[in-house]
Amino acid sequence: MLSDEYYTMHLTPHGWVEGTEKTARGTVERPVPDEAVFSLIFHEMVSGILGHPEQRVDVKYRTDALSGILKILFSTYGKLPKRFQSWKIIVDW
Repeated sequence: MLSDEYYTMHLTPHGWVEGTEKTARGTVERPVPDEAVFSLIFHEMVSGILGHPEQRVDVKYRTDALSGILKILFSTYGKLPKRFQSWKIIVDW
């Protein structure tokens, strides 16, 4: 693996909050906010010099997936943080 980076984002009642990230420059540890109800981990991997970046997202529910609060927060802040809206992923949560 030539590159294996990840970025964590947490959805809170106050919006999307950056979490821990690991890049070529190193790892920045950030605690999970106590009020986080939903977290996404964005992975970007490159397996070779001529390889295209592969992207995937891990989803972690920190509350009931059918919770009314999630619906409200998604409609207020979006299902993806602005920083990652250009990623070619299917949003099925």
